[in-house]
Order: sequence, then structure tokens, then C-alpha cells
Amino acid sequence: MLSIFNDSFLRTALMASLVVGVVCAYLGVYVVLRRIVFVGAALAQVSSAGVGLAMLLNWNPSVLALAMTFGGVAAFSIKPKDKRITQESFIGIGYALASALAVLFVAKSAQGEGHMLDVLSGDILTVTPAQVWLMVCVGVGALLTHILFAKQLTFSAFDPETAQASGIRSTFWDLLFFLILGVVISLSIRLAGTLLTFAFLVMPPVTALLLTQKMGKVFALSILSASIATTIGLIASVRLDVPSGPSIATTAFILLAVSWVISRFR
Repeated sequence: MLSIFNDSFLRTALMASLVVGVVCAYLGVYVVLRRIVFVGAALAQVSSAGVGLAMLLNWNPSVLALAMTFGGVAAFSIKPKDKRITQESFIGIGYALASALAVLFVAKSAQGEGHMLDVLSGDILTVTPAQVWLMVCVGVGALLTHILFAKQLTFSAFDPETAQASGIRSTFWDLLFFLILGVVISLSIRLAGTLLTFAFLVMPPVTALLLTQKMGKVFALSILSASIATTIGLIASVRLDVPSGPSIATTAFILLAVSWVISRFR
């Protein structure tokens, strides 16, 4: 079964999927536990709009997607002063606007609407080794930052009052978390597409949380779930001749469903 990875482009695709899956699955634990899943979806759409705008202007997609993602991070961190407008509704507006702009930009670009499918579902089979190594460097940096500053990031995320009392600047660490999340999402979309990136941020962490409540095991099972879904999903996509992104995302959902069944019997 693993013989299909004898081809170099499939090995590159597997490596790219694993890197994106591991990093997003790890950060996704914070995303799910902080109940900011919609923020992840909104940032993914903002990054997609950046890719669409880059196609329209014939600019570097990675740079423009990253710039727009930073803009999204700054915008979503603003808490509206008008009590009638909640932060969730503000993020929802951004999600809807970014989704619309992504479609409009790609529709008017010289490459045509055919590239919209790659933006949404991704084409992991066309990833280059240089893109993979860039994601590896960013991913290692993101994971090391979370490991080295786990106390600050955890307290600021789940207990901001205690963090302030302990001298931890929760606002700074929250902003750092969202910046790291934005960078990872932006680069992941260039490799795997919006669909698969968002799937990795949500499904593996939920799968892990269904099986255990110990944080160390949650991170480990989330990464393991993403890795298994990546390998099986990519093999299935080649065997069945279907798009790789949706195939991996579907496999991740199957693992989630199995975990839910197991959790019911525990």
C-alpha cells in the first residue's frame, strides 16, 4: 500500500500534508478549547482572499495572503464598543466578506475561476520541496514558541485574571498566539488549501478530546490523528483518483466518528 510513495512528488505531498497536519492539529487544541473555531475559519478565508487578490494583481500569493491575515488578526482582536454588536458577529461579518472577496478576486483574475478549487481544496500533489521546508521552519518555530512559553500562553488563554495577578500580560500573549495562528494558516493554505487547513484545526483536536482529558495526551492524540488521516487519505485519493484535500478531510472525520463511538462506550 505504501509503495505509491515511491514517486518523489507523492513523497513530497505526504511530507507537506504531515507538516501542515501536525502543526495545525497542535494549535487546533488551543483553538477548540478557547472556543475560537470560527476565528480559525475566518482567518482561513481572509488568507484565501489574499491569494485571490494576488492572482488578480499578479503578485506573490504568499506575501499578500500573509499581509491580509495579519490585517485579519488585528481586526478580529478589536472588541466593538457598541454593546449591540458582539465580537462573534464582527468575526462573522469578516468571514462572509472575505469569502465573497476571495471568489470575486479569482473570478476577475487572468488565471480564471478554475483556480478557485485549488484555493479552497488545495492541490497537495503540486507542492514543491522548497514550500515544504518553509512550512517546516515556520512549524518548528510555532511549536517551540508554544512549548517554551506554555505557561504564559495557557494562563492568558484560559485564566486571564490569574495571569494578570501573576504579572503575565495576557493581551500580549493573546496577540502573539493569534499572530502565530495567522502565519500558520496563511502558509498552510498555500500548501493544502482552505478546506484541509480548517479541517486539521478542528477535527484532530476534537478527536483527541473525545478520547482523553489529559492535556499531554490530547496534544499527542491530536497529532497522531492528523498523521493517520493524512496517510490514509492521501493513499485513498491516489487509489480512487479523487482530490487529496477532501479525501484527507473525510478520513479525519471518519476517525472523529470512530472516537465518538468509543467515547460512548467508555
